[in-house]
Amino acid sequence: MAATHQSLYQSAAIFAGGLAIGAGAFALSRNAFAPAHKPTKAIKRKLSDAANAATNKAKAAAIAPAANDDKAAASPAPVAPASNNDKQAKETLDAAAAALEAAPGRVDPPLAQVLDAVDQKGPGPVQPAKPQAEGNVAPSGPDATAGGQKLKGLVNEQPKLDAEPEPSPLNRVSHLDTRADLSLVSGPSADELAKHAAAQAWLTGIPSPNTTSTGVIDAIAYANSTAVFSYESEANGGFGAHSEAQAAEALDKGWTQGRPKVFKMQTRSGAGNAIVGYLSGAKKGSSSSGPTRVVTALTNAAGFVAMAPTLAALDDVATDAGKIVLQVSAASQSTDDDLAIKNDYAAVLAATAALGDAFEVVFSSTRQEAVDSAQYAYQSAKNVVHVFDGAFAGREVGLLSVPQKGAAVAAPEHFHYTGPAKATAVLVVPNGSHSQSARAVLVTLPPAVRHNIGVLSVKVVRPWSDAELRKAIPETVQSLHVLEEIPSGSTSGLVYEDVMGSLFSDAFLGAGSAPRNVFSVALEAGQNLVAAEWFELLKTVAASPAAPVKLGDVFDAATQQPDLLALSGASLVTFIDSESSATTHLASLAARTFRDRGSATDLRARLLSRHDNFEASGLVRSDLILTGRPESASDAPIELVGDDNSSKVLVVSDPAVTLKSLAPFQSLVRGGTVIVNVPGWDAAELESKLRAEDKKVLADKGARLLLVDAAAVVEQLNTKTANARGGKAKAGDDVVPKEIAAAVLLVAFLRTQLDLGGDALAAFVTRILGTAPVGVDGVAGLVQATEAAVERFAFSNAEWANAEPLEGESASAPRPTHIRYNGFTRSADAALAGVEVAPSRNTWALPAWQQLFSEAYETDTSAIRPDLPEKTWVIEVTENRRLTPVDYDRNVFHMELSTKGTDLRYEVGEALGVHGWNDDDEVADFIRWAGFDADEVVSVPSLAKPAKFETRTVFQVLQQNLDIFGKPPKRFYEALSKIATNRDEARWLRFISSAEGSATFKKYSEVETLTYADVLRMFPSARLPLDLLLTEVEPIKPRHYSIASAQAAVGESVHLLVVTVDWKTPSGSPRYGQCTRYLSKLKPGAKVTVSLKPSVMKLPPIDSQPIIMAGLGTGAAPFRAFIQARAVKRAQGIDVGPLVYYFGSRYRSAEYLYGEELEAYLQDGVLSHVGLAFSRDTSKKVYIQHKIQQDGEMLTNYLAPEIEALKKLGGSAEVAIRDGALDDHVDEGKKGYFFVCGPTWPVPDIHEAIVSAFVERGWTQERAEQRIEELKEEERGGVGDDIFDAWRRRPAVAIRIRWKSRTAWFRCSLHRILVALVDAP
Repeated sequence: MAATHQSLYQSAAIFAGGLAIGAGAFALSRNAFAPAHKPTKAIKRKLSDAANAATNKAKAAAIAPAANDDKAAASPAPVAPASNNDKQAKETLDAAAAALEAAPGRVDPPLAQVLDAVDQKGPGPVQPAKPQAEGNVAPSGPDATAGGQKLKGLVNEQPKLDAEPEPSPLNRVSHLDTRADLSLVSGPSADELAKHAAAQAWLTGIPSPNTTSTGVIDAIAYANSTAVFSYESEANGGFGAHSEAQAAEALDKGWTQGRPKVFKMQTRSGAGNAIVGYLSGAKKGSSSSGPTRVVTALTNAAGFVAMAPTLAALDDVATDAGKIVLQVSAASQSTDDDLAIKNDYAAVLAATAALGDAFEVVFSSTRQEAVDSAQYAYQSAKNVVHVFDGAFAGREVGLLSVPQKGAAVAAPEHFHYTGPAKATAVLVVPNGSHSQSARAVLVTLPPAVRHNIGVLSVKVVRPWSDAELRKAIPETVQSLHVLEEIPSGSTSGLVYEDVMGSLFSDAFLGAGSAPRNVFSVALEAGQNLVAAEWFELLKTVAASPAAPVKLGDVFDAATQQPDLLALSGASLVTFIDSESSATTHLASLAARTFRDRGSATDLRARLLSRHDNFEASGLVRSDLILTGRPESASDAPIELVGDDNSSKVLVVSDPAVTLKSLAPFQSLVRGGTVIVNVPGWDAAELESKLRAEDKKVLADKGARLLLVDAAAVVEQLNTKTANARGGKAKAGDDVVPKEIAAAVLLVAFLRTQLDLGGDALAAFVTRILGTAPVGVDGVAGLVQATEAAVERFAFSNAEWANAEPLEGESASAPRPTHIRYNGFTRSADAALAGVEVAPSRNTWALPAWQQLFSEAYETDTSAIRPDLPEKTWVIEVTENRRLTPVDYDRNVFHMELSTKGTDLRYEVGEALGVHGWNDDDEVADFIRWAGFDADEVVSVPSLAKPAKFETRTVFQVLQQNLDIFGKPPKRFYEALSKIATNRDEARWLRFISSAEGSATFKKYSEVETLTYADVLRMFPSARLPLDLLLTEVEPIKPRHYSIASAQAAVGESVHLLVVTVDWKTPSGSPRYGQCTRYLSKLKPGAKVTVSLKPSVMKLPPIDSQPIIMAGLGTGAAPFRAFIQARAVKRAQGIDVGPLVYYFGSRYRSAEYLYGEELEAYLQDGVLSHVGLAFSRDTSKKVYIQHKIQQDGEMLTNYLAPEIEALKKLGGSAEVAIRDGALDDHVDEGKKGYFFVCGPTWPVPDIHEAIVSAFVERGWTQERAEQRIEELKEEERGGVGDDIFDAWRRRPAVAIRIRWKSRTAWFRCSLHRILVALVDAP
């Protein structure tokens, strides 16, 4: 066949050219494989006959071997590169090809089919069958548990592994499976969704539309309509979802009789045309004696505006055909940057004006009023528009009185007045969230003010009734202030114009006294007022009824916070959580608790949850009002109370997420309680996580702070339940699901709210949780574990009140105190929060596509490691020179790398991060052992941009990405225990990963230094498929080396001083430093990926300041850069200070690193003094501290020039300490720095040498010791890194000492302490 003779790249190009992106996956284009000549019908028939024959032959060949016995199928043999089926399939394809080639205008078989057969060839030569692994003996003796028990409660049965062990073609992917966008993370599986729904059921109860007025209105509409038009329910907080679900169920089950038709519609211009068309068509096809058709539209403010012009022009045909009801949620999502959800009454009133008198327009405010008005809409004789608060009241969860179908409710009054009978001013507000807020704040005004003002709620806007308005307003009223939202650019609103018209009607002109003034108080569309602003507005109107209100002045003066809950005796509980946490149902669970058990507590509950879908992967604030009296129209709206900082109890469920984006503690009342669900933190760690502003707020409010780790309680219940079941489920399995954490926090909250505990609390909670999976001890065990876990954090009010911001806090962006309400429910992406894009197996199709369309994929062909998060450079090795003799036991080498063509710029003292590779031979050996295909393609997500993928072969991944020869953590043993097929091995792995096996794990990790590869070989029955290996093995981390050059001296180059690390374990296994071995093998011309790491180990700020350097072994690297930098400045004529260099190693002949350079620098005067200590060259060992002690006087002169200045003045050190007379006699440029870089063992001796030097200059031993310790603590030295690759890194330290004077005391300042990890002899 022609296709099989093409090169791989040609095949890739042809295949990629026929790919088309669709629905996130690759789809084949038929045109890509179209024949060169159009075949005739006869040719097509021949081709069809040939294809059918080939297909039948292939099916028969495939079915035959499938009839083998079950035993053979249950024990698959190693996979051969080409099975009989493959051969038969190839013969079939060849036959089909021959038939096709014989015909003119032939068509090749699909290229993807051919290439998939190539890709499915398997991993290579057949491997010999491996004997059944006997496994390791189960632990006993000292390696068993502390008490000698034999692994009680560990794994007895192994879970089934979804992927087959390697090698297996079933684990491979085909071209048709290749996806264009690998960054699209799949959502939860069907099982996960079912589990989530089950958790929601036993936490929040069975979902019902009857808990919110929005849901009840939806249900009323479905029950009373012939047809329902639902406009974008998904974007309208689910308004219309109930009708859509009911219709879908009816259609699925064939329930068509007596059920309304439901149409899902889009909101757009002319949205009402479908309704008019439906009615007109129904009129023509129905008899006049039939029942009246009722058509309901479920929409929001924007939808109402879109359909208003059409509905205003209804003709008689449509009107006679039936009745129209519009259930309108006033909610609307802003198009501003904050995407805030608000009630857009400006749009609703504008649409109402367009309707004229064709509809009765009713506004409702409270939840229950909305339900009653929705029911009334179907008993009214007119077409009705019902507008309700869909942003706030419509979302509240609580008990509602739901009328039965056909039940009569009272017609709404046109106006409702709240206030004194002899008021002088009235605030007129359309019924809704504004009017409810005004009524709630009105009752909090001082009596003297409250007696002068009332609030008039306009419930029926159309038809407007002048007579009803006159009845509603007290005769003593002199002024009316009409508050309403008006569209941008308007000067007055609909209600203001109606009120003005009424004053000139017969109802007012013939009644004698009438209000003298009418003022417009105009709000912007969607504008909400907080309680303090409402309070100031009402107070202003009452004080000056005859004057117009200037809202700007009112808002500026709004400082007094009214107590909205005092009169009702209610309390507010606030829950702050992330949308993706396991406790996200806590607020709903708490609300259900008081809803279902209200009689036992004499409390009623209302809950409002507001979501921010865009901050920190989604946040949610839920406010719960608890009250002992029935709900009334004068109750304060939850959103008004919630924004008024009135929370008696604040529960922060996911502080690790929420505290970064929110400052929630301002919501607390004085003396309130905060419950924090700490994720494994103790009190000290929580304190470190809190910002200074958080601490100040908590201290100011005198908060009571309670801590509980709900996840730890769940894990405790899980472990106990698993062990009680005989160990068939390990501790950590989902026996007790993670969502029980919400129940844990509920118990902690109820202890505070109800003052219950022990058996009484368990009995109360049992009635709520029912059969929830809370563990083997039931609810009583849950309550007991929670009570034991709750901890009181008794912080110091005085200390927290004066907390100072830590470094970085001041520069961070200020956090809001309230969330931005931009989501009705949690984000659809919340389920994917924290889900990482995993590496995936692939074919060559994706890299071909990435190469051919490099601009679309932003393919970086120049970077070796484009997936790394930090900025990297690719530089070239120009020199790799060994400094120690070839026959010497330590390989210390000097490496130079060219930065030419890059923007790599480094400072003296910085470290170069080398992204090393694993050894090629070891990688190849591991691949052969594991049975992987070295050439199989794998796509690994970028660490910096998860949407981008780095495509590599399996060999490249194991060589360059995965630290397969690094030390595995405990969790790797635990992961293997789940897939080990040998029971003894599984138990052994489980033991190592348990707390009892810590000693064994430590031995394997720190003594034997086992690698991932070693562990896999130790437990051969735990065969990790490649898919799991990619996720379980940690990536290779960069190793950092101090740069041994100054860029000002070497130009476009960077130098390193490296020592190879190798040793043998106690068992005799060789070990190598991964990166040092990689570097040691690099030849000139090799490319290396590097990054930079800043360091605090820098040159002094003044060039004339002396520098004392002490380098041991490869600790000489940064000091070579120091010397080069000073040499360059000296050559430029700059006055530089003295350079003193101490160097220590074993043998001068073998390890005098850069000796010739140092001698030259000394001869040229760049180095002032060199002290060399070679410990093995003399019979008496001489170390670097001995050389420092010999030069004590010189060093003290550099480090403390005050002493030398004292000599000139005449006197002693003690005199200088006493009177501080030397401050003006010491030049800052004379104060020296001291650096030490090397292993830690000489540091105490160096410390003693410095102390001795000062003692010799007149200080007492005690005084010198004390002073240095004080200065260490005061300066809090910085930390830097000089990490030389080693399995057993020896701790090392670099000390930077600066002595300086201050006014009253001779101050010898230990300026910095730098830790630099270096490889020591």
